[in-house]
This record gives sequence, C-alpha cells and structure tokens, in this order.
Amino acid sequence: MNKISAKHFILFIFSVTYISLKTYPSLFIKEGGRDTWLYTLIIYLIFFAFAMYLIYVMDSKKVYNINEIFTIGLSKTLGNIFLLLFAFGLFLASLEATSVEANVIKSCFFLETPTWYIIIFFLLPSVFLIGKSMSTLLTFVIILISSLGVNTALLAIITEKYKDIKYIMPVLSGNISSEFFSTLLLVLGSLSAFVIALPYLKYLNSGKDLRKHSVIGLVILGAVCIYVLIGILSSFGPIRAANLFYPEFTQSQRVQIGGFLEFGEFFFLYQTVAGFFLKYILCTYGIYIIYKKYIKNTKYFITVYTLAVFIFSSFISRNNYILFFILKYYQYINLVLFIVIPLIAYIAFQVRYKKK
Repeated sequence: MNKISAKHFILFIFSVTYISLKTYPSLFIKEGGRDTWLYTLIIYLIFFAFAMYLIYVMDSKKVYNINEIFTIGLSKTLGNIFLLLFAFGLFLASLEATSVEANVIKSCFFLETPTWYIIIFFLLPSVFLIGKSMSTLLTFVIILISSLGVNTALLAIITEKYKDIKYIMPVLSGNISSEFFSTLLLVLGSLSAFVIALPYLKYLNSGKDLRKHSVIGLVILGAVCIYVLIGILSSFGPIRAANLFYPEFTQSQRVQIGGFLEFGEFFFLYQTVAGFFLKYILCTYGIYIIYKKYIKNTKYFITVYTLAVFIFSSFISRNNYILFFILKYYQYINLVLFIVIPLIAYIAFQVRYKKK
C-alpha cells in the first residue's frame, strides 16, 4: 500500500535534517565558537515554530499535497515558479549529499581515490530506488534510519569518556551579537532541510496525530543536534573543533577498548554513507513526486538527473576548501529556497483558503 502514517513522518524528518549538521559541525562552530550549542538551542526554537506552522497549515486545511498548496495559495503561474525554485532546492540538497559523502570518504579514508570514482558507487544504487513505489521507499527508509539510530547511539556511548565539559565553559563569553546572527543564518539554513520531507505528506493515509508526531520528531531531532554540538565542543574545544573539516571522524579515531580494539571510524563511515545516501534518495524522489505527472519516461529522468548530479558534484567535492566555501553559501541559499519560498506559499494558501 503506497501510504505513510504520521509516525512514519518522524523518520522522514530525521532522514533529511540531522545528517548535515552532524557531519560538518565545524562550519557552524567557526561562527558560534564555544557557545554554538547554546545559540543552536535558541535558533531551534525559531525553526520549531516555522516547521510547526507549515504542519499546522496543511493539517488544519486537510490539504497535504504541496503542489496544491503552492498553486492554490499563489496563482497557478506564480505557484509553479515557486515550485520550480523549491525543486531546485531539492536538487542542490542532492548535490550537497553526494559531494559531502564523496569528500568525507576521500579525505578521511581513501586519499588517493578521486571523488568521481566514489560518486559512481554512491549514485549507482540510487538508480534502483528512484521511481519505485512508496511502499518500497518506506521500507528502505525504516530499515536505514533504524540502523542509523543504533549507530548514532553506539558512537555516542563509546566516545563519551573522551569528552570534557570544561571545553564549553565559560558560557556566553564571546561577542554574542555578531556570533549569534552569523550562527543563526547558517544553522537555520541547515535545519531548513526539514521541508524536503513535505512532498511525502501527499501519501499520508490519515492526518490524525500528525501535529503530535511532528512535535515528537522535532523535539528529538533538536536534542540530537544540540547533543552532537556539545559532544564535539567538549571533545576538542571551540578552536580545534572549528579547524577540523569533519571533527566527528577525529573523535571516533580516539576510541580504544581494551587497549587493542579501535573501530570508531566504522561508525562514522556508516553514518556518513547511509545518512547522505538516504538524504539524496529523498531529495531526488521528492522532485519525482512534484513532477510525476510531467515525467513520461522515468528511466530518462533518472539518467539525466543522475548524470547532472555526477558532473556537478565531481567538481564540487574535489577540494575541501572549495567545498566548505560552497557549503557556507549553500546554507544562505537554503534560507531563500527552503524557508522564504515555502513560508510565502503557505501564508498565501492559508489566507486564500480562509477567504474561500
């Protein structure tokens, strides 16, 4: 049955939102310093209000199709333009997932391997999932996000003894105004990936308890994100953490059990590959959902899309400094494509629906 429940939506929220902030937190720590975790807590309240507003609009009007919300709220022409920009945001998110995953594997594990070679093995499995039924995708999401949950918990447990709370003290000792504003833009841009999950509500079997389960999912997500930032800061301190491309990899390298077992990197590798692969699949499938009625040949769409991602991500992922420069401005782009555009469309939809 090609339907998802409100409980399943929690898994979709996690699948698209947490992996980026968890993999390259140094991008945010460089701006926020030792108080990044505290700024993120405050920023998360803003994000929570934004996310729940979108859910409220859909649930209160019982309209879960994002295409209808954009075209009813705005005019059909303007709504389709906004949908195109939103879909472009999904494409950029799939580029981010592919590029970061390839760069992580090259930088941390296989220095001599070109990123294009890694990307081939990343993209090939996706071909078999895009265009499949929602039940197939849902099964894949459940299995992968469950394994990622266990992986995240185990990594947190085995690295706990290497953390020292003194590294995040004293609190609010820096230039709060400038640090907070710059961190606000970056973290909010990263968290805005939440909207990637919205097209999947089209397949919701019942809106019952959608708000309740969305709150549960968002609260757990916020706790995980803040815990990750505290963990990184308490392991390295703000200066060292800000100067590591992927601090959780270095953190996992410190793991040693019984004086001879050293396998922390495995958890980091699995979380990176599985997490970004899941995000890539959901971004690509999201575009497929939005434009499904216009896609006459699914194989042609998959081929063209995969080739485009391969070409662009091969260039983006080659150099760490270029990648992180792009990632910083990518968060700013997300503010427009994933926050401003959906917010305008949803507000317009709510106003027009009331008039009707």
